[in-house]
Amino acid sequence: MMSQSQNCTGCFLVASPYLTDGHFFRSVVFIIRHTDEGAFGVVINRGSSKRFSEIVEMSSPSGTSQPSSFEIGDASSESDSYRDQIHVGGPVEGPLMVLHEIAGIGEPCGDAEETHPPSEQDENEAHDPAGTKTTLHDHPAEPWGSMSIQWSDVPAWMTADEDHLRILLRRDDSRLKFIVGYSGWGAGQLESELDAGGWLVTPAEADSIFDDPEQVWEKLVHRCGHAVLKDLRPDLAVPDENSGFNPELN
Repeated sequence: MMSQSQNCTGCFLVASPYLTDGHFFRSVVFIIRHTDEGAFGVVINRGSSKRFSEIVEMSSPSGTSQPSSFEIGDASSESDSYRDQIHVGGPVEGPLMVLHEIAGIGEPCGDAEETHPPSEQDENEAHDPAGTKTTLHDHPAEPWGSMSIQWSDVPAWMTADEDHLRILLRRDDSRLKFIVGYSGWGAGQLESELDAGGWLVTPAEADSIFDDPEQVWEKLVHRCGHAVLKDLRPDLAVPDENSGFNPELN
């Protein structure tokens, strides 16, 4: 049985510099679910040459187009112009999905432990018994914008619903990452890879999911290295993960 310390739900798997598997070389995998039966996640730093607007016509809500062939590569250096760039989530075929930041659309990714117990409320706020805090407000774009949910410790939400995909692309209040395909492990498989040192593990957070995919692997490798240094030398002043390589720390 998987121990609690091995549960990678809500974490990044950062490919070890020594991992040579072509599917996962210098990859970062966001683990969405990890149980005794296996693990499921998506690679967040493998861009393709495809765009969501090229796959599904925005004016055809009932369209059934499916993505078929994807080539890994940078669609454009102008991220704002390619907000709908499709990323390759792994070697296993799967539906077109989107990671986003609007709670309540789709499913939460990672642990969703409540940290918002009932307390004093404004007239436009309500709390359910589980501790989830909802805020009612108006949004000019879509009916889903009429309510937001503050759900702690969830770095992203995911949906594969076709209508949700179009709605989210039209909204400007959330970062997005469109993904096709996923990465999967059978029972005990990921644990074996972790024991073999194939992956570094660090908690997932939204900025790394949605920021420049070209930089995220190096940034997270530095983060993991800094964490190891802090464990070994608590007295050592470790620089910020974004400050780059420092040979004096070797």
